[in-house]
Amino acid sequence: MGGGFDSVFTMPLDTIKTQMQLNKNMGASPFGCARQIFVTDGMGGFYKGYVPFGIMAAGKASARWGAMGIATEAVDRLGFDRKQNKTFWTFTCGLGAGACEALLWTAPNERLKVLRQVSAGTGIRLVPYREIYARYGITGMWVGATPTAMRSASNAAIRFSIADHMKGFFRWVAGTKRDDKTPLYATFLAGGTGGAISVVMNNPVDVVKTKVQAGYQGGMLKCCRDIVKERGLMAFTAGLSARVPQIFLSQAIQFCVIDTFLEEMGVKQ
Repeated sequence: MGGGFDSVFTMPLDTIKTQMQLNKNMGASPFGCARQIFVTDGMGGFYKGYVPFGIMAAGKASARWGAMGIATEAVDRLGFDRKQNKTFWTFTCGLGAGACEALLWTAPNERLKVLRQVSAGTGIRLVPYREIYARYGITGMWVGATPTAMRSASNAAIRFSIADHMKGFFRWVAGTKRDDKTPLYATFLAGGTGGAISVVMNNPVDVVKTKVQAGYQGGMLKCCRDIVKERGLMAFTAGLSARVPQIFLSQAIQFCVIDTFLEEMGVKQ
């Protein structure tokens, strides 16, 4: 729900982000990385791994928002008043929702996507899906599930919490009355802002996730040490210049679509 529509537009930025995280020779800017991918592979290079990326995007929003609904309902049934500490409960429920979404849906699709994106702009042979499955098996699709869950949990917790506050801020800016509908642009900006802030805060774990899913052997801690040894601490910011606009656009669209859907269903937000 609301997650697959933007995948065609955001996939190129995701591919650039992945290559900037994996390959220090791809250039310091997303433009240099994009140029190398285009020169080597043409436009098709930006869409290597699109099938799992599209599948992931199509179902990720439903899994995350569905899990968020289940988590908040469970808190309410246990007798807690979420209104008394709304930010805390939004953050906590978001952590659980993000972790569930990652383990049930995102992790295997991310793994398959990264294994295909590795070849973008490098001249390396693109490994067919059949060969990937034959080499790694079904369980191999969950390699990197731990950093994926850490990333998705923090993403959801931060996005839901910040978007909620930002929506209130933009309603105030627009002079929206208490019982009036939130303007669409306010939802767009709130969702995008929450997404952008979340990726800035958890980019280090995203860098580790990408390295592990691309085939790094040795565990997360060793991966962190090797990243620092090879590229310094700034390596943990790799891909941010592509990831921030990608997620801003993705989450802005997603929040608008889902808010509109909930409104049509008569669900009070």
